[in-house]
Amino acid sequence: MRKPAKRSSGRPSRREPAGEVILGSVPGVTRLIGALAIVGGLLLAVAVVLPQLDVGGEQVVLGTTPATALVSWTWPLLVILAGVSVGLGRYPRLGLAALGVAGAVSVAGLLFELYWASEIADRGRYEIIAGQRLLTSEVQPLSGWYVTLAGLTVLIGVGFAVAWSWSRVVMDDSESLDPGRPVLGGLAAAGGVLAVLSLGATLVQIPDQVTVTQQPIAGALRPVETLIPVEGAIGLFDRPGLALTGGLVLSGVLVLFSLFGTTLRPRLAVVGAMGAFAGYLMALAARALVEAAGSGEIEATVGGWGLLVVSVGFAGLTVLALRWRPPARPISRGLPMRAASRRALKNG
Repeated sequence: MRKPAKRSSGRPSRREPAGEVILGSVPGVTRLIGALAIVGGLLLAVAVVLPQLDVGGEQVVLGTTPATALVSWTWPLLVILAGVSVGLGRYPRLGLAALGVAGAVSVAGLLFELYWASEIADRGRYEIIAGQRLLTSEVQPLSGWYVTLAGLTVLIGVGFAVAWSWSRVVMDDSESLDPGRPVLGGLAAAGGVLAVLSLGATLVQIPDQVTVTQQPIAGALRPVETLIPVEGAIGLFDRPGLALTGGLVLSGVLVLFSLFGTTLRPRLAVVGAMGAFAGYLMALAARALVEAAGSGEIEATVGGWGLLVVSVGFAGLTVLALRWRPPARPISRGLPMRAASRRALKNG
């Protein structure tokens, strides 16, 4: 009796009819990538409650209140969930796409963190940092800064590992999303541009000071209001050195990588990439708005609300990629037909 041939590990091992997703065995190294992503997410989550910087004698902590801590944990939690998905081998390219986005934005985050540890950060100007207006005459990194640096470094390594292992993971579908990819790509690129504009315009600001003086007008003293802008709001491209480089890198990721994310296969990989962008932008916007709501000195700007709208738009793209159904068309429409076949069809 002939023994049945063993199934190769590289070929599809099971089919999910509901989503038309073909899944193969997940290599052990891919599961290791998921475990590393969990470690990176946990490091970022722990750093939220630790002091990040000492700015002119004031310690900066991201999670100063329960509300700011919750919104600051949004992005690390999403990274951890993506790592769990990859580690368990359930729809691995869904989680890998999200981790690829996490690795890309972590490059910009690492440059920002290195900027705060450099001498150029001691500029003697006011900035809004973690909801506080502080004078950056002297900036010293603390324990939370080192933990954040470690978490970002791990996620950058995860991003490179995702690029290396992507083709080694067998996961495909019926390609039903292909007709909608141009629409998704255009909307994602437009959303990335709007996100960059929102970050460049600052998410929060300090209201202008109003002074009332008596000025002689038409032969009589009349009160005149004068608006004096208060320094503190810094946009994405307003800092020098590594911070400016980080802003340019983040801009490229938001515009170009979001467009590239719509070309990933299968459909669930696009869902993972768009969902990661939505989570990252929503965490930035929510933190800025929560800080503005809890402070009597700062207020939210059009940039902050605009970034929130863009994050909701990326969430909509995530749902659109998940629920896209191609329009039904007649089989013969648009297909080339030989002259003889056309005559035969005409004559019945």
